Amino acid sequence: MFNPHRVYEQVGQWLQRTYIPTQKQDMTITFASSACSNLETLHYIPAQYAVGDGWVYSGYEQAACDLITPITLFQDKKAGRFIGALRFMFAHPDTNETFEVLLVSTWNEHHNDLVMVCFPTKYATHWITFEDECERIQSTGMAYQREVFVIGGVHRSLKTTITLDDIHLPPDLKTSIINDVDSFFEKGATIYQELNLKPFRKILLAGVPGTGKTMLCSALANRALKKGLFVIYVSGSSIAGSEFWKIHRALEVASNSDKATIVLVEELDTYMHEETRAQMLNVLDGSETPMNPHGTMLIATTNYPEKIDNRVMKRPGRLDRIFIIPEMTSEADAEKMLRQYLGKAWRDEYREIVPELLNRPGAFIREVALYALTIAAYQHSNELTLEILEESLDSLIGQIEAKENFLSNRRDREMGLVVQGNGRRRRQNNANGNNH
Repeated sequence: MFNPHRVYEQVGQWLQRTYIPTQKQDMTITFASSACSNLETLHYIPAQYAVGDGWVYSGYEQAACDLITPITLFQDKKAGRFIGALRFMFAHPDTNETFEVLLVSTWNEHHNDLVMVCFPTKYATHWITFEDECERIQSTGMAYQREVFVIGGVHRSLKTTITLDDIHLPPDLKTSIINDVDSFFEKGATIYQELNLKPFRKILLAGVPGTGKTMLCSALANRALKKGLFVIYVSGSSIAGSEFWKIHRALEVASNSDKATIVLVEELDTYMHEETRAQMLNVLDGSETPMNPHGTMLIATTNYPEKIDNRVMKRPGRLDRIFIIPEMTSEADAEKMLRQYLGKAWRDEYREIVPELLNRPGAFIREVALYALTIAAYQHSNELTLEILEESLDSLIGQIEAKENFLSNRRDREMGLVVQGNGRRRRQNNANGNNH
């Protein structure tokens, strides 16, 4: 019976007992990279890949192993990690010689990957060359370079359909951000290298929640992919949360890429843990940052720039540029965004509420539109009336004010919400300059 507490010994003993006696050469058993047991990675090993001295890789097949049940793990609809045994074949076209390597893949008692291989001792360097190529392919995220490659998340990749046309920002700000990205990859990375500097640029998008920083990152990612860049997204959604190693891992992947790379990190402030702060500062300095000669740009966001260490915020070089993403200040932009979210339901009379959308984040406008459309559908209304749209606006304003009043009074009161008056009357009074 397979004992997880003796997994190393059992796999080794199985190879000695069942496999090595069938071979006519001196054999070596050792550990191998889990990249060699990843079917998606193996898919990218080119046919007749040269491993040295005229030898080439000529394919693999599943091998029998009565110790482990064969299991293929899928991620993002792609065949990934393989549990079981694989036989790798190598050939020398000039001499018609061949040799094989048997790989056994499973987990140890801590549920960590365990991969062991058995190969002819005299071909050790040839196998190591092949293993290095597997690791290189996996570390570059090659299988995901047409999508956004995710580090530390539930999924390995994600797609984005958001474009810069969907982003509503002051024109000068929008142009500045786009120019910063384009100029770095088109000319800046070369200039950095000419000055003996690492081609690593860092920009921060700061603003209150809901101003569209995430959408802007998605749009920049979409645009970068269309330009042939590699995009990596650092996710804080896994059980590990916002941990420094995810950012460092993303920069390692970027350094192995044969393309210029953008690394996206949302809520940078949540990664500033006391125990890893020094490491983060060194990475942002570039002193401990794996580098991609084609250029790497780190684009980070934050809702709370005040929570980021002053040694980051106030020292040039750790963050090269900080862009403040504002709340909606233009009636034209507010109307454009409202039109976008209302779609075919738009009517010109809706312009009446546009002034009341100013100085609010884009997420507020989106919620006003979506809730109004939902209410209209619930009421089986054939059209979205101005009254329904105003009720949606009043409801959201009332909810925000109730939360603010609750938070400001919670220290002096027991649990309870402040009762709100009529929303439309409140908006009218505010417009007239009366406060209640």
